[in-house]
Amino acid sequence: MQVESSDYRDLVAAVFSYEFVDGGIDPDSLRRIHAGEIAEWVTALDRSGMFGKTAIATLSDKWQRDPRLLLEALLDDVDDVTRRRCLVAWSVLDSRSEFTRIG
Repeated sequence: MQVESSDYRDLVAAVFSYEFVDGGIDPDSLRRIHAGEIAEWVTALDRSGMFGKTAIATLSDKWQRDPRLLLEALLDDVDDVTRRRCLVAWSVLDSRSEFTRIG
Protein backbone atom coordinates (compact mmCIF):
# COMPACT_ATOMS: atom_id res chain seq x y z
CA MET A 1 0.00 0.00 0.00
CA GLN A 2 1.55 3.27 -1.10
CA VAL A 3 0.36 6.40 0.68
CA GLU A 4 0.83 9.76 -1.01
CA SER A 5 -1.00 12.14 1.33
CA SER A 6 0.10 15.60 2.42
CA ASP A 7 -0.61 14.68 6.04
CA TYR A 8 1.46 11.69 7.18
CA ARG A 9 1.38 12.28 10.93
CA ASP A 10 -1.15 9.57 11.80
CA LEU A 11 0.64 6.98 9.69
CA VAL A 12 4.03 7.91 11.10
CA ALA A 13 2.61 7.63 14.62
CA ALA A 14 1.19 4.22 13.80
CA VAL A 15 4.46 2.95 12.35
CA PHE A 16 6.47 4.08 15.37
CA SER A 17 3.97 3.43 18.18
CA TYR A 18 6.01 0.39 19.28
CA GLU A 19 8.81 2.74 20.36
CA PHE A 20 6.71 3.83 23.33
CA VAL A 21 5.54 0.52 24.73
CA ASP A 22 7.77 0.80 27.80
CA GLY A 23 6.99 4.38 28.72
CA GLY A 24 8.76 6.55 26.22
CA ILE A 25 11.46 7.10 23.74
CA ASP A 26 14.99 6.06 24.55
CA PRO A 27 17.03 9.09 25.75
CA ASP A 28 19.78 8.36 23.22
CA SER A 29 17.22 8.27 20.42
CA LEU A 30 15.79 11.56 21.63
CA ARG A 31 19.26 13.16 21.58
CA ARG A 32 19.89 11.87 18.05
CA ILE A 33 16.56 13.18 16.80
CA HIS A 34 17.22 16.55 18.43
CA ALA A 35 20.59 16.65 16.66
CA GLY A 36 18.89 15.96 13.33
CA GLU A 37 20.12 12.38 13.04
CA ILE A 38 16.96 11.00 11.47
CA ALA A 39 18.31 8.37 9.07
CA GLU A 40 17.16 5.39 11.15
CA TRP A 41 13.60 6.76 11.28
CA VAL A 42 13.52 7.45 7.54
CA THR A 43 14.83 3.95 6.86
CA ALA A 44 12.16 2.44 9.10
CA LEU A 45 9.44 4.31 7.22
CA ASP A 46 10.85 3.14 3.91
CA ARG A 47 10.95 -0.46 5.10
CA SER A 48 7.36 -0.27 6.36
CA GLY A 49 6.12 -0.22 2.77
CA MET A 50 3.41 2.28 3.73
CA PHE A 51 5.05 5.29 2.12
CA GLY A 52 6.07 6.07 -1.45
CA LYS A 53 9.46 7.55 -2.33
CA THR A 54 7.97 11.03 -2.61
CA ALA A 55 6.47 10.80 0.88
CA ILE A 56 9.75 9.51 2.31
CA ALA A 57 11.67 12.37 0.70
CA THR A 58 9.13 14.94 1.92
CA LEU A 59 9.22 13.66 5.50
CA SER A 60 13.00 13.40 5.50
CA ASP A 61 13.31 16.99 4.31
CA LYS A 62 10.80 18.29 6.87
CA TRP A 63 12.41 16.38 9.75
CA GLN A 64 15.90 17.47 8.74
CA ARG A 65 14.81 21.11 8.79
CA ASP A 66 12.78 20.75 12.00
CA PRO A 67 13.44 17.56 14.01
CA ARG A 68 10.70 18.56 16.44
CA LEU A 69 8.16 17.53 13.77
CA LEU A 70 9.42 13.95 14.06
CA LEU A 71 9.18 14.14 17.85
CA GLU A 72 5.61 15.41 17.63
CA ALA A 73 4.64 12.55 15.32
CA LEU A 74 6.28 10.05 17.67
CA LEU A 75 4.36 11.47 20.62
CA ASP A 76 1.03 11.51 18.81
CA ASP A 77 -0.46 8.45 20.54
CA VAL A 78 1.44 8.36 23.83
CA ASP A 79 0.02 8.92 27.30
CA ASP A 80 0.29 12.34 28.94
CA VAL A 81 3.08 11.35 31.33
CA THR A 82 5.26 10.03 28.53
CA ARG A 83 4.54 13.11 26.43
CA ARG A 84 5.50 15.45 29.28
CA ARG A 85 8.68 13.52 30.04
CA CYS A 86 9.78 13.62 26.42
CA LEU A 87 8.96 17.31 26.02
CA VAL A 88 10.87 18.20 29.18
CA ALA A 89 13.87 16.22 27.96
CA TRP A 90 13.60 17.99 24.58
CA SER A 91 13.52 21.37 26.34
CA VAL A 92 16.69 20.46 28.22
CA LEU A 93 18.34 19.58 24.91
CA ASP A 94 17.15 22.92 23.48
CA SER A 95 18.66 24.73 26.47
CA ARG A 96 21.97 22.94 26.03
CA SER A 97 22.00 23.86 22.35
CA GLU A 98 21.38 27.51 23.18
CA PHE A 99 24.14 27.46 25.78
CA THR A 100 26.57 25.90 23.30
CA ARG A 101 25.83 28.61 20.72
CA ILE A 102 26.42 31.33 23.32
CA GLY A 103 29.58 29.77 24.76
